[in-house]
Amino acid sequence: MKSKVVVTGMGIISSAGHTPEVCHSTLLEGKGLAKPDPRLSTLEVSWSCPIQDFTPDEHMAKSLIWRCDPFIQYALYAARSAIEDAGLDQAHRGSKTGIVLGNSLAGITSLETLNKRAVQEGVGIIGSLYLLSTIGSMATGNVAIELGIHGPTYLTGTACSSGADAIGTAKKLIENGECDIVIAGGCEAPITPMVVSSFTKIGALSKNTDLPHASRPFDKERDGFVISEGAAVMVLENEKTALNRGARIYATLSGYGSANDAYHITSPAPDGSGLSQSIYKAMQDASLAPTDIHCINAHGTSTPLNDRLEGSVFSIIFGGHPWVTSTKGVAGHSLAATGAMEAVFSVLTILHDEIPPVDGLKHIDEEIKINIATDIIRGAGIKNILSTSLGFGGQNAALIFSQYQQG
Repeated sequence: MKSKVVVTGMGIISSAGHTPEVCHSTLLEGKGLAKPDPRLSTLEVSWSCPIQDFTPDEHMAKSLIWRCDPFIQYALYAARSAIEDAGLDQAHRGSKTGIVLGNSLAGITSLETLNKRAVQEGVGIIGSLYLLSTIGSMATGNVAIELGIHGPTYLTGTACSSGADAIGTAKKLIENGECDIVIAGGCEAPITPMVVSSFTKIGALSKNTDLPHASRPFDKERDGFVISEGAAVMVLENEKTALNRGARIYATLSGYGSANDAYHITSPAPDGSGLSQSIYKAMQDASLAPTDIHCINAHGTSTPLNDRLEGSVFSIIFGGHPWVTSTKGVAGHSLAATGAMEAVFSVLTILHDEIPPVDGLKHIDEEIKINIATDIIRGAGIKNILSTSLGFGGQNAALIFSQYQQG
């Protein structure tokens, strides 16, 4: 019999806040956080959902900040917050405790800055910082060193599914006995001129200058997402380990599934085969039927193809049964970190029995026939929630969190 995997700690830094509870309150307010971003001032799309009021030197040594790109800084902040929230002391950070983080663009902020300097001043100015701040695995490496984690460390790179796949991979590590505890999540610092220019060229970003409504999942006039940044991390444990150390348990990570469309590098398969397969795998893993899913935190990017595809798949699998929300209307899209952030948001939905509304939604696309949360839904009795993530390259991931019951 598989070990039950439970959530005992959560940490986050996002445009919606620096703690899970603040984020939950922000999402319930349902006000989009897009604003002009000085980093993008010369571009056609010059706005983002940025992290506010974060001062790294209040949380880590200056020497660490110097060598760490923002994606690593965000990972460190979220991981340390999750560890503290879980009450995970040094005795529980040995060889049976692992790390799995999702990331796609690594140290792109440092990479752009250093490359610009190299063009202007010559490659001789490039030093150790180029590698130490730009390699994706430096996130897991720095977290392991700073927190004293001695078990296996892995980095998942499945585009915007990375954070969800990291959490799913952590579940498997615990179930197969390789780890008793895993620090898992995603991190991304993608708000740079080159990244935003590229996303603009492929038509992925919203050009709606009504910024509070720029990201509007499932709206018939949606035109793209608003880019965001940050990190979210969960402490996942074997239930027995958590109970033995007297840990507080937030929820059960009951199901995980992943699949690839094998269709197109950026567009989802029109028949939704990859997403459907990942959802069915997650439900099978959780031993749940479609009628057992009470809420869906959709990927809901506010792009025409994604929202229509998810709406079709959800309608076929679930009918009009579960409530469907998307938190990207408020917090934006943080790429590889988004699946981990939405995992945290999903657990909070269970804990508070409150479903955040889809922000920016004025006119629901009549082709999308699902039960969309247009207002806060309270007291719906959320026992099982599905969180979906889709990524370039045909990636699909599905996580199911359930109300914890011992045994």
